[in-house]
Amino acid sequence: MLVLLTGANGFVGINILHFIQENTDWNVVCLIHTHENNIPDNVKKIYDLETSVEYDVIIHAGGNPSAKSCISCPSSAFYNNIETTFKLLEYARINKCKKIILFSGCEVYGKSTSSSCETDRLDSYNMYGASKVSCEHMVSAYYHCYGISSYTIRLLNTYGPYCQEERFPSIVKKKIENETNPHFILTSRDTKRWLDIREVAERTIFLIKTMNKPVHDTFNFVGDKDITLVEFIERHSGGKNFTYEHKDININGYSSSANANGEKFERFREKCV
Repeated sequence: MLVLLTGANGFVGINILHFIQENTDWNVVCLIHTHENNIPDNVKKIYDLETSVEYDVIIHAGGNPSAKSCISCPSSAFYNNIETTFKLLEYARINKCKKIILFSGCEVYGKSTSSSCETDRLDSYNMYGASKVSCEHMVSAYYHCYGISSYTIRLLNTYGPYCQEERFPSIVKKKIENETNPHFILTSRDTKRWLDIREVAERTIFLIKTMNKPVHDTFNFVGDKDITLVEFIERHSGGKNFTYEHKDININGYSSSANANGEKFERFREKCV
């Protein structure tokens, strides 16, 4: 299988790349727009879409992944998310690539809760969510008009190798490793469902292997248990003592307590196994 992977130097993409290399015989081509720091030397890298290549599947994990960044610079949501997705879909249509995986986010629900599911109304509160809604609708249109099969994956609260430095899981890891008495400023008292990014990669490859007929569907990828930020620290503290305090933040359009329901994917996986 020939795979085109975008965002391969990012948190989601690099973990998918490693999982494919370790568990399949698929050939991966990485579409690069910035640096290539994390990508192994033996993986083919391209800097623009090559003409007339019929990939078996496109995994679109690229784009701006930060709601806060898109709030401060709305144009980045358009150029990095909406425009890039449109170009990929057009490439797929012209070159007869029949399958695409789109990574979206549960921010498309707006102020999501632990009961937010795939059939809920999409009511994004910021340009990150709005850009992902647009991408999801374009993917749907290209399926219905041009027969490009697609799975949309809505992520939230992920952690693991290569996680962005500014995100909570990376801050926890760095403080636990480097500080004798780590102290945390917590911006949410709510519970969340955390999911290891390596589990995301495994689920993604599982979905690709099920695309044996025309299909278009959406899945939330979330953990199975609600835990607080304090409980998250405890799970990853290695027994080290730590202290914490709560501090509310107020950024219009941003919710630090977002959550979602992942039962649909679990039912799908049980049905396929």
